[in-house]
Amino acid sequence: MRHGGFFGIGHSIGGGHGLGSNLLMDELSIGRPYDHRVVMRLAKYVRPYARAAIISLLAVITYTAATVAIPLVIKQGIDSFVIPSITTGDFSGLNKVALAFIGVALIHYVANYTQFIAIARVGQGILYSLRTRMFNHLQGLSPSFFHRTEVGRIMSRVQNDVLQLQETFSLMVLTLADILSLVGIVAAMLLLHLKLALITLSVIPVLFIIMAFWQRYAKSTFIRIRRAIAIVNGALNENITGVRVVQSLNRQTLNLKRFEGLNREHLDANVEAARLTGILQPTVELLTGTSMAVVVFVGGLMVVDGTLAVGVLIAFALYIQRFFDPIRNLTMQYTQLQRSMASGARIFELLDVEPEVTDLPNASTMPSITGDIRYEDVSFSYVSGIDVLKDINVEFKAGETVAIVGPTGAGKSTLVTLAHRFYDVTKGRITVDGYDIREVERHSLVGQMSMVLQEPFLFSGTVYENIRYSHRERTDEEVVAAAKLVGAHDFIMALEKGYDTTLQERGSNLSIGQRQLIGFARAIVNNPRILILDEATASVDTQTEVLIQQSLKKVLEGRTSIVIAHRLSTIRNASKILVMDQGRIVETGNHEELLKLNGIYTRLYVMNFGEDTLTNGNGTSTISSDGHPSD
Repeated sequence: MRHGGFFGIGHSIGGGHGLGSNLLMDELSIGRPYDHRVVMRLAKYVRPYARAAIISLLAVITYTAATVAIPLVIKQGIDSFVIPSITTGDFSGLNKVALAFIGVALIHYVANYTQFIAIARVGQGILYSLRTRMFNHLQGLSPSFFHRTEVGRIMSRVQNDVLQLQETFSLMVLTLADILSLVGIVAAMLLLHLKLALITLSVIPVLFIIMAFWQRYAKSTFIRIRRAIAIVNGALNENITGVRVVQSLNRQTLNLKRFEGLNREHLDANVEAARLTGILQPTVELLTGTSMAVVVFVGGLMVVDGTLAVGVLIAFALYIQRFFDPIRNLTMQYTQLQRSMASGARIFELLDVEPEVTDLPNASTMPSITGDIRYEDVSFSYVSGIDVLKDINVEFKAGETVAIVGPTGAGKSTLVTLAHRFYDVTKGRITVDGYDIREVERHSLVGQMSMVLQEPFLFSGTVYENIRYSHRERTDEEVVAAAKLVGAHDFIMALEKGYDTTLQERGSNLSIGQRQLIGFARAIVNNPRILILDEATASVDTQTEVLIQQSLKKVLEGRTSIVIAHRLSTIRNASKILVMDQGRIVETGNHEELLKLNGIYTRLYVMNFGEDTLTNGNGTSTISSDGHPSD
């Protein structure tokens, strides 16, 4: 099913490819009402709350027994005390009936209250445990997983599916209570009077036939509702996220029209569900009334004939009222259990996804590094058979600043992310100070490295908290020193509360240049031995770029620095420049040496500065001392 238009929800529901496709089962699927694998895996999350679970089960049994017992107490009171009292005029026995009834009612109340509290504790405990486990699990997954999987679907697992699964235990307990009530009521009726019970229960086959047809139509309607709300939420999310584009292109009216169409489908689906519910409820009430009429008519004749006690007739009437409630509940719980089991299957499938980059069982801790990096015959592919990097052999010496340039898609970012071990190489190896990075604990390696990306990402919190984000042990003085080093201190002090200023989501109350400067400060606050800048100045204005360039001279000093840049002015003073194209290093040298080659670097340089390289009489480029082509 596809929906075109601006909203970007043209992907197939439940679609995707690769890992995402295997993981993300159709969100709209309705599973079985009981999935043994899901229940067994859920059981270990119930285990820490076993006491509350047992209490809830015992309370449910007690509550059900009291529910079944109330009509029996009334029957016994009427036949044994009320009617004899009318004949004899002695009403003293009614006190015993009243006390018995009050006692059963109190047991019913206490058991009902206890099971609600206990079920809530178990359900909320499961919710807490699952969300914590999923959060921790997602943090450990490889970036490739997030590249292949939509964030909205991941959020759906962590929020909607966990909430749905949290209800599973409650539903199973309530389902057990309803089943026990049905069994208890039927057993009590059969024991009280077999013939009247069989006559009264003759409407049950009709009820089950009606329920079977109702379930068939209700199932498709519930799926329709989930599909509609998923599309509505997707449209709403995309329109809010892209509101600036919407307003700049004046698309509000058209978008509203499209959204109204999607929202209308959701409305129609819910109206259809309400109509089906409206059909079911009166039908059950009709059958309840029919059964009641049978009891009154047939039972009344039996009472007149003297073959049935009055108390039994009244008990039957009370049981009829109670009998259809569990059936109605079970019908609704059936669909809810289906959804819960499907949610459980999706959650546990997510939890079963293994990180593509893991430490070896015998991985050693990386000692303090000097920063010498070697790529030895390295090839890498995201998709098997399609190499993004091909036979890379290069060394980044400790303390050296190396720039990487090349056209879009050349493999520059992939090259540096391999050093950070976001992915493992397909062929060859990468070493840091002679250690194969696959043979050391990743956290001990990356803890001595930092990376600054093109788009700075700041978290909600103060400036202090953002700069010391992954290094909570750093003092305020060290944070300020890092900010001064990158040139961020002055603008931070100009903020309302300085370093204690709370930043909004993604740092939206700062300019992009200010956000990037804080990103630089965060990268160096721990004094990393290896610093990677991936298009770190591509998004900032010229004035901020100049400020960053001045700061970089101090920041890069003494560290192994790898700088990816489109603006060649930012890397002209690098000790070595690598030029990449189609996954290979095709040129190596400093700025002047590469210009003399008149190759890819020269073309990139001309595109940057809008100047043609000039040639002397021998046909070679003439370069001035400042690196520009000379006249």
